[in-house]
Amino acid sequence: MQFLNFRFGILALIGILFLSFGFSQAATVDNLKSQIKNREDQIAAIEAEIAEYQKQIDAKVSEAGTLKNQISSLTAQIGKLNAEIRLTQGKIYASELNLEKLGLEINKKNSEIGDKKASLGEIMRAINEADDESLVEILLKHGELSDFFTDVKNIESLDEAVRKDLLELKDLKVDLEAREEEESSVKKVLVNLAFELSDRKSVEETSKKKKDQLLRDTKNKEAEYQKLVREREKQRSQILDDIRKIEDQLRLLIDPASLPPSRPGVLGWPLRDPKITQNFGKTDFAKNTDVYNQNSHNGIDLRASVGTQIMAAEDGVVKGSGNSDIACPGGSYGKWILIEHQNHLSTVYAHLSVIKVSQGEAVKRGDLIAYSGDTGYTTGPHLHFTVYDARTVQMKSSRVCGILPYGGYLDPILYL
Repeated sequence: MQFLNFRFGILALIGILFLSFGFSQAATVDNLKSQIKNREDQIAAIEAEIAEYQKQIDAKVSEAGTLKNQISSLTAQIGKLNAEIRLTQGKIYASELNLEKLGLEINKKNSEIGDKKASLGEIMRAINEADDESLVEILLKHGELSDFFTDVKNIESLDEAVRKDLLELKDLKVDLEAREEEESSVKKVLVNLAFELSDRKSVEETSKKKKDQLLRDTKNKEAEYQKLVREREKQRSQILDDIRKIEDQLRLLIDPASLPPSRPGVLGWPLRDPKITQNFGKTDFAKNTDVYNQNSHNGIDLRASVGTQIMAAEDGVVKGSGNSDIACPGGSYGKWILIEHQNHLSTVYAHLSVIKVSQGEAVKRGDLIAYSGDTGYTTGPHLHFTVYDARTVQMKSSRVCGILPYGGYLDPILYL
């Protein structure tokens, strides 16, 4: 009995020490939670700043095309991109704080599990010692009947303590596994955010270079800007005429019987929260302007501010990518990607700012392949998305714009 009382006293002391340790850990965890909350508030403020920049960009795009408005639009884009960089940095810091908090919580759970196992070990040893004696031996050992019943009750209490500790140990392990899984998930997010931060800096640098180039080309004079616009319009007309003639011939090679049935979901949308700004074919914009030389629009346009993540529409292989602005600035697709899919379709993504894939690379549906931009001929930032019959696709040099993708084009909406 003295041994048992002494043992329970030691366990009680350990429990008190453990509780003290727990309060110390909790204080640190609470501090980290407070820091995370502050960081989340800062992130919300930056997101509001980004939304305000977007309003400015939308307003400038809708205004008449002057050098002043173009520079103002580019300045707003750069401001928005800088805010997105700070947003990503804030998310990285918040994730690092979360990892630190999870680390402390995991250490605490491991400590609790260790203590619980030690407690179980002590109880099991006490039960084993009690099992070495029969009830008759225990009865004969005690002079008083009340002492006998006290020992029997103690043994029953030990059995109940084992059951209780085992249940608590099971709960602790489940909790530990959940925190370890969350930690692994946060680590993956942190890695992705690190890559995203690098990408966003590249997107911002591209926009800065575009603004600087525009100022150099126009010498910051409206007359020079309008002259530049006229030259690019003339060049664009040539390029579109080339594309139309080639693609009209390639459309004759389309074999509808060998294409996948037209239904939603054959292809995935190339960006989150898609909003079509111009449809396929003889749109009002195509009929009422000379942008396509009164011809059809060979894809769809999707709203996408500079720096929007662009995803592969389906599993496939990157067949090519390029930048028409090198040969004909502002005249065609700008930065583009062509992907061939296993279902006999190919997709083109144009007016990009940063390309994340290279020729021959295999991609999965939903993989990040690029960031949207304002390269090539655009009336504002967006993603141009074209779907071809893959067997009609060619990549060949245009008269003035370098290598471009051509093919028998299809209405993307049939497959999205």
